[in-house]
Amino acid sequence: MKLWDAIVVGAGPGGCAAAYDLALAGREVLLLDRAEFPRQKACAGGLTLKAVKALRYSIEPVVRHHIARMRVKRDANQSIVLRRRSPYCIMTVRQELDDYCFRQTLAAGAEYRRIRTFTAITEDTSGVTIIADGHALRARFLIGADGVHSQVRHLTGSGDGWFWRAFALEATVPLPNAAEHELVFDFAPVRDGYGWIFPKGDHINIGLYSYASEEKIDRTRLASYIRDHCGNASATEVIGQFAGFGAARHEIAATRIFLVGDAGGFVDPLTGEGIYFAIASGQAAAAAIKSELGSDVPAHLHFTQGTAKLRAELAISTSAARWFYGNLDQGCRLLSIPMLRAAALNAFANGLGLSRLAAHAKKLVRLTSSRENLILNRHEL
Repeated sequence: MKLWDAIVVGAGPGGCAAAYDLALAGREVLLLDRAEFPRQKACAGGLTLKAVKALRYSIEPVVRHHIARMRVKRDANQSIVLRRRSPYCIMTVRQELDDYCFRQTLAAGAEYRRIRTFTAITEDTSGVTIIADGHALRARFLIGADGVHSQVRHLTGSGDGWFWRAFALEATVPLPNAAEHELVFDFAPVRDGYGWIFPKGDHINIGLYSYASEEKIDRTRLASYIRDHCGNASATEVIGQFAGFGAARHEIAATRIFLVGDAGGFVDPLTGEGIYFAIASGQAAAAAIKSELGSDVPAHLHFTQGTAKLRAELAISTSAARWFYGNLDQGCRLLSIPMLRAAALNAFANGLGLSRLAAHAKKLVRLTSSRENLILNRHEL
């Protein structure tokens, strides 16, 4: 039986990011997925600058649109425009993006096998054995990048006590003037989430997202939202997708198995962004494996350290999401403050200063509340 340096389950952005780095370093990597690429994937397809910069190669061949302006809507009568002089977000079609990253990973030297199912995963002191389609595969390390319903997570006993989900439903709407549409985050149509409109050149991607388990998002509700914004335009490729959260609470127990992307709960609950965190966590897993293969330091310690900043960011974002979605009027008013608006856009685009932004927002909330109470007291007098 061949011994691989690493087996990566899942060939999305997280899995490909890990496999690419390992293959480029000369490690023998086997990439597994149930899909034949290119494959359809539910995702708005927007990449922040931090995601673009994290990738080891240019994705310009699959870029549909560059975004430098965003509209944030509280309701039909209240909206805020956030803009930069240069683009802060890149629009892609997820099917094209994933296929492009997949091809780059194979060109770097990773081997790919399509599998139907795997039924067992066993970890021991020297490696991991996977039973896939009835055949045993052996590697020194295993990376689970197989999405929100991760079989790697289930079969390795990582548990779901720390893990939680959100749901999004989206559609493609071909429009002759799609490039003229703004990027929109709309907090009116759903609770603990938003509606979105992402322009892609010849079409828009439009959808609804919420992490409230009791919030029902279905085709009827999405169709109504599309009619409100696109009239009688026909929607195609309606598809739903769950997102996985909880990385900030996950205590890593395995020494040779690492969960990345949605499988490991690396999604931002405030914005729903997952691609950046998938790429960064996949690269952290690859770095951890390379470190152990070249030294005596256990890889799981490297992975814990390598993802510590990501987990801290997600912990802050989780708290921010609970506050923001529970105080939308106040949150949107804060975004109208120029300094905070610029800081929020910079944090969204580049991942910079999130903790500082949160602390500054809390201070502004206290000041705003004090001023509102003062005005109220004066009115009562």
